[in-house]
Amino acid sequence: MFREEIIEKLKQIAPKGVSTSVSFAPREFGDYSTNLALILPALHSFSEGGGKNPMEVAEEIIAILKKDKKLVKIFSEIKAVTPGFINFRLSPESLRSGTEEILKKGEKYGAGNFGKGQKVNIEFVSANPTGPLTLGNGRSAAYGESLARILSSFEYKVTKEYYVNDIGRQVRILGESVARRYLEMEGQVIDFPEEMYQGGYITDIAKDFKKEGAYHGLPDDFDELATQAQKYAIEKMLRQIKDSLGRFGVKFDEWFYESSLVEKNELKVVFNFLEFNNLSYEKEGALWFKASEFGMDKDAVIRKSDGFTTYLLSDFAYARHKDRRKFSKMIYIFGADHHGDVARVKAGLKALGLEESKFTFILMQLVSLLEKGEAVRMSKRAGQFVTLDELLEKVPADVAKFFFLSKSLDTHMEFDLALAQEQSNRNPVYYIQYAFVRLKAILVKAKEGKLKVSKKLEKEINWKEWEGELIRKLLKFPEILEEVAGNYQIHHLSTYALDLAGLINRFYEKSKVIGAEPKLEKARLTLVSASAMVLGRALDLLGLTLPEKM
Repeated sequence: MFREEIIEKLKQIAPKGVSTSVSFAPREFGDYSTNLALILPALHSFSEGGGKNPMEVAEEIIAILKKDKKLVKIFSEIKAVTPGFINFRLSPESLRSGTEEILKKGEKYGAGNFGKGQKVNIEFVSANPTGPLTLGNGRSAAYGESLARILSSFEYKVTKEYYVNDIGRQVRILGESVARRYLEMEGQVIDFPEEMYQGGYITDIAKDFKKEGAYHGLPDDFDELATQAQKYAIEKMLRQIKDSLGRFGVKFDEWFYESSLVEKNELKVVFNFLEFNNLSYEKEGALWFKASEFGMDKDAVIRKSDGFTTYLLSDFAYARHKDRRKFSKMIYIFGADHHGDVARVKAGLKALGLEESKFTFILMQLVSLLEKGEAVRMSKRAGQFVTLDELLEKVPADVAKFFFLSKSLDTHMEFDLALAQEQSNRNPVYYIQYAFVRLKAILVKAKEGKLKVSKKLEKEINWKEWEGELIRKLLKFPEILEEVAGNYQIHHLSTYALDLAGLINRFYEKSKVIGAEPKLEKARLTLVSASAMVLGRALDLLGLTLPEKM
């Protein structure tokens, strides 16, 4: 809102191609800051002599800015500071009009329309149905859900999609693992190779498989047993996955099955396209994609010598299918172990002639659980992993989500279980929600006392220093949200919510609202209402609940 005014004016001043970025300034320096005077070249644009130092250039820029009556009204101070930054401080009039704007827009405050109804597909979690959802899957779920909410607030039409890997070698191993445990229950002595899934959940599935009499075949036909066990296990695991996501407050719009790509001949179409365009070849019994012709160091296998196709071929067909569904943006949230796959999929996009700019790949680093200061080891196949359900038995979904969203996805995360379980202000989730509850309590008390919240503020209000800081933070919400919608760095919104809660708690402790001098009471009630609106919006966009009491 206010930052855009600065940027537009700087664009008129700066030479073409020079960045006119404006950042949030440290609290003691103002509200916004630009480094334009530090990055301008020889500075002939401002002086015939040129060669001036950044502080001199900053003063020249300020002189131009102060000729703009609109800017002078918005900012009470525009000042140069060493070594050449230009800082801007919002005027009292901006604090007043901005607060009124919050109450005027209500739940729409911070929202925008630059999405213009464009269709966006966000594919996340997409864990193989070979085991329960893990801690890492929870991080992906929290992130994808929040990103969908944020983009939707800017009028994108978002589809949340889960890609189900229900064909291929891994699900075949799942079927064999369950089949072997089933035969053990039948009294047979069965070898259980290391490559099989070892977790106790495999035994549980086999027990249910046997109990329900789900196998309809000959006792000694292992292939048929494994096939039926595979189908049963996938269905059971998907039900469990959906239940886990439901507990976590995440619901998908689309469950896309990899097998549908086979059933609808989508894989065959890609096979034929690559063959027709001489982009594949056979070698040592396998089929290879000429990835090296599209920027890769080496070619990639798309069908192995055992006849199983690789994930890569399905990824090509899946990307093509998404593109045919007319999505303007296709966002993939992958685990860090898929780093190599991203480059290969991008090579496939080029080979298929798809517009690469429509596809965004976000890599999520691993999550480790700290329990009593020790990292808990995790491995799905060996059965040594922490499930999302186990985490939710220990901490509420809101706490887990916020912890996941408080760090950038490209950083390894250590989930501190002791802190997550702590019900005090040290726990950031309780700290934020407690601030929200405090605001709501004031509004309830005001309603009971028949005090109305005014959507208009008087022009002359002597805000306390901490009240002014709170208003300034509220006014930055739309800009924070717009940044996050553009760069997908959701942890910036988490940080904003925590900082805002700190300012709200400070206001609550230092400013008397109900019972204050009438003029101040009215103004502070307006500020309470605006603060509750913004903090509530932030919590909702992060996928957290808005408690009425704690």
